[in-house]
Amino acid sequence: MPINEYIAKQFANPRGMGGRIVMVVMNRQNEQMYEATETLLHPRNGDTILDIGCGNGIMMKRIAGACDCRLIGTDISKDALKIAKRRLASTSIELLCCSVDDMPLKDATVDKALTINTMYVWEDMASGFAEIACVLKPGGIFIGTHYTNRALESYSHTQFGYRMRTEQEVVSAAQNTGFAAQIKLIMDGRVYCLVCRR
Repeated sequence: MPINEYIAKQFANPRGMGGRIVMVVMNRQNEQMYEATETLLHPRNGDTILDIGCGNGIMMKRIAGACDCRLIGTDISKDALKIAKRRLASTSIELLCCSVDDMPLKDATVDKALTINTMYVWEDMASGFAEIACVLKPGGIFIGTHYTNRALESYSHTQFGYRMRTEQEVVSAAQNTGFAAQIKLIMDGRVYCLVCRR
């Protein structure tokens, strides 16, 4: 397997030693994305917050340090969830191994949801947004923070399995599920935050 294809597979579903290395790289690369997402999410005491594609739990740890809330993290990688469980051992969290379109959560139980750099690997945008809309309470907010296609194309591994979608395609998919959605560009236009309200 070519190295770039291996890297792409690890970014999508981290496993083993390679997955651990990739998650450290992601945490460093994503620092500004974490900050922007947290600002837009505005976590508060008492919120139920869902981190979709939580990886090794670094974003949940940030949120846990900012407020007293109920945290739920989902990921398709069992290895990533094991690391998240260790990282957040002193925090009350719920970790679920599942995809975005099949989350075992009751309807209208989440105040705020987020995802960072995961929509490239979603099988189906419509079903992902539909599931998020179901679990969010009325008035809930969802923040999706991702690289633009222009930025993604500068990384050679993104030619393997990454679904390139324009910001307008993402906004349309969210709006078709009933969200009020808008884009906020950050990091000199290399990254966008999708801000969705129920």
